[in-house]
Amino acid sequence: MTTSSPPHETLPADRDVRPHEVTVGILTALPTELHAMAALIDEVRRHREPGDPNLYRVGTLPSSDPRRPHRVALLALPRDGTQRAATHCANMLRTFPNLQTVIMTGIAGGIPRRNQPGRHVRLGDIVVAFDGIVNYRSVRQEDGTTRLRGRQGAGLISNWLLQAAGELRVEEEDGDRRWERWLDPDRTEQARAFPRPPADSDVLYVRRTPTEHPPRPRSGPPDDRPRVHYGVIGSGDVLMVDEDFRDELAQEYPDMRAIEMEGSGIATSTAAIDKTWFMVRGVVDYCELTGKNDVWHAYAAYAAASYVRTLLETAPPVGNAAPVISPRPLVGADEQKRLDSLLGRVPPELEVGPVWQAAVPHMPEAPAEVLNTPAQGFHSLARLNADPSSGLHPAMLFLARLSQTLRDSDPGLAAELWDWVIGRTDATASSEALRSRLSPGSGPPAHRPRTGPLLLIEMDVDGIDRNLCRITPYLQGMAGHWGPRPEKDTQVPLRDAEAVAAAVSEMVADAERVWAEAGSSGSAGIEFVLPAGLLNLPVQWYPASPRLGQVQPLCIRYPVAVRSLERMREPGGTRFEWVNRWERLDRQPFTGEVLWGVRYQDKPTTPEAWSAGLSGDDRYVVVVLSESPDTELGRQELFAALAAGVPVILWDQRLRQPPDGVTDGLRRLIAEPPLLPTQTRAIRVEAQRLAAEKPDHYGRTVALLWDDPNRVVPAGRAGS
Repeated sequence: MTTSSPPHETLPADRDVRPHEVTVGILTALPTELHAMAALIDEVRRHREPGDPNLYRVGTLPSSDPRRPHRVALLALPRDGTQRAATHCANMLRTFPNLQTVIMTGIAGGIPRRNQPGRHVRLGDIVVAFDGIVNYRSVRQEDGTTRLRGRQGAGLISNWLLQAAGELRVEEEDGDRRWERWLDPDRTEQARAFPRPPADSDVLYVRRTPTEHPPRPRSGPPDDRPRVHYGVIGSGDVLMVDEDFRDELAQEYPDMRAIEMEGSGIATSTAAIDKTWFMVRGVVDYCELTGKNDVWHAYAAYAAASYVRTLLETAPPVGNAAPVISPRPLVGADEQKRLDSLLGRVPPELEVGPVWQAAVPHMPEAPAEVLNTPAQGFHSLARLNADPSSGLHPAMLFLARLSQTLRDSDPGLAAELWDWVIGRTDATASSEALRSRLSPGSGPPAHRPRTGPLLLIEMDVDGIDRNLCRITPYLQGMAGHWGPRPEKDTQVPLRDAEAVAAAVSEMVADAERVWAEAGSSGSAGIEFVLPAGLLNLPVQWYPASPRLGQVQPLCIRYPVAVRSLERMREPGGTRFEWVNRWERLDRQPFTGEVLWGVRYQDKPTTPEAWSAGLSGDDRYVVVVLSESPDTELGRQELFAALAAGVPVILWDQRLRQPPDGVTDGLRRLIAEPPLLPTQTRAIRVEAQRLAAEKPDHYGRTVALLWDDPNRVVPAGRAGS
């Protein structure tokens, strides 16, 4: 059978769409989810709002009052993840200022419980976040232990929709499951477009072995219909394909039924302006790699959409919506009062225009009437939407620039304003993007580190198809301030090493053409931003673009290093320690230390004790792993080093224990840590030159993670 989406829809233009009439927003992360939800919305129209790049589908859904249907706006995110969800949710809330609730619907990974048949989740089942969400990427470190912060967002779940869901639960106990009429192919055309896969495709694996499901509860729906589970949904910014971690979460949260990637971002954005959220998901896999495929995507998305329609059909309509006078809401009323109080203390003689222009240099000069006061400057930018790639809002950048301007004349006010901005950008996961645009300790214009020509290549496993690798290049064309631009990305089969290498080679050729046309000077470099699971790839030996018919490895032509995707994308976390250790590496004379892995220690130790010593001593700026990250010990040491903020990590890429000579070679290599990029390139050139004589030369398998916290790129992707 096929799970492809319906043919490309042809929608009427956006006539008769009045943004202030929309009271319910619906977000999906995938095109399949968008099509499933759109198939159940009536009178759908396309709509674009000036200043908002998103294309919305606006239509109606029945309410409990037949005379007053809900007006809804539907949007698909360009890519999954909590930060992108937060950004696009915030933009939707400004485009449709009378939105009361944002519903996230689509697919999720289910949490099976073989020993608890009443709680066991099957593929195609529906999960409702009736009891909130848990951001399992948010942890608290206390007294030497690390644990989850706990349930989050529950206080902002829509009580309006909770009541409707409660009514549906009561009706279900009486045998009335109204959402099932949308799943019957004999009754609705939509159900035929999203058929249920055969039962034998629902395979549960335990430790990669097919395992029988527990028997279905007698009181539940028929075998060919989904059960609806009410409980907690886990939310994190990484696709969950870890059976052990899934089971740890299940043990800590007995009412957790599914795991997804956008919910905590939606809760954050809605809370910022005192709005509510709700979430309904269809189960598409069991959060483990062996059984993961696309077979259930379309049906699970449609099952969740059928429940959303029935839920809104049960809920009463929202009160009459009146047009909202600009500016559109960016923060809640209480936060706005606090900000207005701060801006009211800015000296009247301060010129707002230069601060405004520094925040949005790409925009034409603002009319004088909106720049009489800082408050007017803020509200002029509050009408805009946030940068969809980073989540950073121009109004927040304006306030940060204003804080810098006040640093010398009124340091107390500057600090209060900065704290307010950081509080808001932390809540929207955009503080990292803000810090990359300016330095809090300098006056405007903000300092940005200088760098030579550089090609930064981000490689990541696709969030949906784990067999695909998405490769996104970021190009720094000229030596100067750090500011690489994203180029066109591509997808290739992950296991096709030749295809991956060929895609990289083409990106290098494109970069070299740009560098040549721009007359770039300085030494160019290449860096790969990789998730932990790909860090051991031999990217340094990928072929560079041919020159005069000659093909050389990348590491012969350029210094090549790898970087941590997880750390670059983490909104806060290790940032403070990471910067501090990097500054020690960059300081002259060098005063840092090198820590060798567990296997190299003179006295026997454990990975836990080794990690504690690393975290407790900020002199360590370089770590040499005992083994490659593809082994258990190497992986433990890698994550300990990343979590501690260590910016430089070396290892031998071979799975087997490398020859004794490797240790001596690595000791010589790290004699001057600040010179590691050039020294590493030199020993790789030596290894290539002596390939026939010394095939086991350590320069052929040494990997260097060189992770500068001042040179990050915002989360996002280039256009395909």
